[in-house]
Amino acid sequence: MLTVKEKKMKDQNFIDYELIFEVHNAGDQAYLKSILDAEGITYYVQGEHVAPFVFHSVPMRLMVKKDQAATVRELLKGFERSSAYGGLKRKEDE
Repeated sequence: MLTVKEKKMKDQNFIDYELIFEVHNAGDQAYLKSILDAEGITYYVQGEHVAPFVFHSVPMRLMVKKDQAATVRELLKGFERSSAYGGLKRKEDE
């Protein structure tokens, strides 16, 4: 028999998210959000409300629903992040 807490946990619909990449620039974030909104992708940007208060030293992480990650990677294949706020391309991103 399930406890009340276990039953609540089972009834909730958890969404598995996957990190696509990190951005440091609010312009990049707005651009990405507009593309994902237009395509109906489930996402959130971790750190989007904190980054402006710490001079964008904290990256904003683009997190998408795990089953949509391949679609998002294909959509954003040619996207190049801005170099503002330290968002330079890293070697591992190439």
